[in-house]
Amino acid sequence: MEEKLFVRRDDIQIGMQLGESVKDIRGRAMIENGVYLDAYQVRYIKEKKLPGIYIYRVRDDKDIKIPEKTKQIIRQHRKPDRAKIQLSVEMKKQLEERMNHIFDHTEDKDFATNSLDIFGELESAIFKNDAVAIDVNLIKISDEYTFKHSVDVAAISMMIGREYGLPKEELHQLGIAGLLHDVGKARIPNEILNKPGKLTDDEFRVIQDHSLYGYEILKEKNSFSPIILDGVLHHHEKMNGMGYPDNLGSSQISLFSRIISVADVFDALVTKRPYKGPITGREAMEMVLAMGSELDNAIIQSFIESVILYPVDTIVELSTGQMAKVVENNKRYPTRPKVVELQTGMVYDLCHDMECNKIIVL
Repeated sequence: MEEKLFVRRDDIQIGMQLGESVKDIRGRAMIENGVYLDAYQVRYIKEKKLPGIYIYRVRDDKDIKIPEKTKQIIRQHRKPDRAKIQLSVEMKKQLEERMNHIFDHTEDKDFATNSLDIFGELESAIFKNDAVAIDVNLIKISDEYTFKHSVDVAAISMMIGREYGLPKEELHQLGIAGLLHDVGKARIPNEILNKPGKLTDDEFRVIQDHSLYGYEILKEKNSFSPIILDGVLHHHEKMNGMGYPDNLGSSQISLFSRIISVADVFDALVTKRPYKGPITGREAMEMVLAMGSELDNAIIQSFIESVILYPVDTIVELSTGQMAKVVENNKRYPTRPKVVELQTGMVYDLCHDMECNKIIVL
């Protein structure tokens, strides 16, 4: 295990690797041990006025002596990632705060206008740099799960839709549906919504009502298209007919509902909740792939091709125990990038090289 260092609050920086989980007042881990801190998490820690954190020594070029020959090999093989969604810390914070407000005021006459304004800001940020992919490392833990989840699902849904080939107007409608897919949770009691333990059968039935409540809330506004309403109502339907609220068969589930369902499942898996811890992007990807009987396989493929698990230049640990730098991603196989081992300069194409079939990124 690497050496741990204590860093005072004012000295915490982006990129530091957390040596001990950051917990809230209830003892829940809000940022897990081992995470490399991004700007959003650094701000969270500082706003909580913690005295400081424990970190591992950062694994980057400054701390690991990389032979010059290896650096040359890295430069030769490095291929930049596709354009990714870029949301500033301030923008994401503002979006989440505004989502909080509309969830608390679903009866307001300005609900539709405020919702569309929020989505307009998100849409502009997504398309500003012609983004075609999303870095799952930007999907981070938040105290306000529902509002953070809404923003994430909208962004992921739009990237899936773009990869699937939807025209811009349909992407616009899809993003709105993704942003508001859980608005019905505003009518679910908090003691059920945030229950740390397992739900009873009765409590789970109450939770299931959120999709119908969301549909009703939006329908009353007379401002949202039928395709948006359907996406909100049926995002928990399953291809095997075992979903809710209507137990629809695969042929009855709309494209929007199928897309939002995949985005919803993935984001829920990688996010901390009162009743469960988060799992890694790789683990969540494998779980989504295993849900072919419940999720649309064509949508799963579009999702896979729109996700970046290990951005180029990320330093990763391989299952062999070696440290390596990611130099190229393959959109069809996001869990198996091309990497260069830092000390030997050995190039491992985890996607195509059969000799690497037993090597994985931890």
